[in-house]
Amino acid sequence: MSGIDSLYAGFVSSLPEKLRLVAADLPRQLELSATPSRPWGVVLGHTLTLEAPRLLASAFPRTEPEKVRSAVFAHALSVIEACSRDRIAERQLRASDELAKVLVLLRRARDGMLASVWPGAVALAAAADREKEEAIKEEHALLRRLSAVSFEDYRRISLAKVGVGFPAAVALARSAGAGEAEVEAVRRALAGVALGLKFEDDAGDWEDDWRRGGGAWAVSLARRRLEAVTEQSADERPTEPDLVRRRVHRMRVLYLMLRAARHRYRASWRYARVLGAEPLVSWTEQRLHHLDGLLPLEARHAGYVVRALKLAPWASEVLT
Repeated sequence: MSGIDSLYAGFVSSLPEKLRLVAADLPRQLELSATPSRPWGVVLGHTLTLEAPRLLASAFPRTEPEKVRSAVFAHALSVIEACSRDRIAERQLRASDELAKVLVLLRRARDGMLASVWPGAVALAAAADREKEEAIKEEHALLRRLSAVSFEDYRRISLAKVGVGFPAAVALARSAGAGEAEVEAVRRALAGVALGLKFEDDAGDWEDDWRRGGGAWAVSLARRRLEAVTEQSADERPTEPDLVRRRVHRMRVLYLMLRAARHRYRASWRYARVLGAEPLVSWTEQRLHHLDGLLPLEARHAGYVVRALKLAPWASEVLT
């Protein structure tokens, strides 16, 4: 069991008995896992997704270990709670009374941890929560209408959605006496990582998102690209899967999303170097190396990233 999963197990055990089963089985209820009680460390995958403050802690060597631990846990709770609310909205799942209570207690536990690191972080987290809720509403409205969306609007909405992952690391930096320049570098480093991961995920999963009926960013971005090429509004809104796929591939949208992810990782790498956060430097270098291999393949074979992700479980089982 990972450190985060141990901490989450502690949170579950602190809940009233009737809520423990719901909290322990949260990934399956949110359709993130088909396996009961699958740990978050497995479900969410990337270490940085759940433990960002730990990768930045080396930039602030005087920070107390207990504050690092609290910041990491607060960050993980932020991500889990935000992911839960996003999945409920995205999948149009009905939250039971018990699930709603668990999410309230998740946020309350997060705020308690944030306050123990740096009290000002609670207000930052509340503001990030509001921005995320507004961004989710805007995202769903745009994608349901199959609206043509620019890459700048995609970046803006995505940044508002991922901002809930910043307050814990900012709190850790503040608790170590970081000045405004260092805090801004922390924000920018995390923004680069969070946006890079989101752009990669949206490119690789767009067909699944489309099939679920909630729309997909790749489709709306392709529509905007088509309008730019033809210099007129693309009134046609194809819904047949092959037609949609051909448009996305023809407009090279997946390649552009992956290229944007690489740009964000590169920015994060630069800020991590400025901060002296070596674990984050190494992590971003790995993502850059991955995309340096993936981008030429996507450029030559549109849709390669989708096929590669679908084949990854088979390749892992057969080729290892």
